[in-house]
Amino acid sequence: MTLPGCGAGGGTETFTGPLEGCLSPDLIGTSTLTETTTGHGVDTGQNVVNVHGVTAYDYHGNFLDGVYVQSGLNRDIFSIHFKSPNTAIHVTTQDLRTIYAADGTPIGTLSIHENSLVKFEDTNGNGQPDPGEITFQFDHFRLHCG
Repeated sequence: MTLPGCGAGGGTETFTGPLEGCLSPDLIGTSTLTETTTGHGVDTGQNVVNVHGVTAYDYHGNFLDGVYVQSGLNRDIFSIHFKSPNTAIHVTTQDLRTIYAADGTPIGTLSIHENSLVKFEDTNGNGQPDPGEITFQFDHFRLHCG
């Protein structure tokens, strides 16, 4: 059974700030991030729902010195498992960007690879997250500038 509402979604946001980790934190730019999410959900009919999907990102940043950054492969691959009263969310992030000089010459890269897991265990059955019922775990995180 496919769940209603599964399919595609997303949006665009523009913000000002530095590029995380690879350029001087004093170098401020304007960035645009567009995200598109596609997914599919299955209800097993036994109080278990599984959702799988991908959120793809298109990142472009322009900095005051003319440097700009463009994303290449940039996505979150996710799976969500709901089995009342528990939920587990696993996300794998792959984020590869190229840094360019003002003349368009590639001058560097940024890559982020991450695996994370969020668990909600509703131990008191009230359907609300209470202290101690949510855990977050990084299985792997790597930010590399080249």
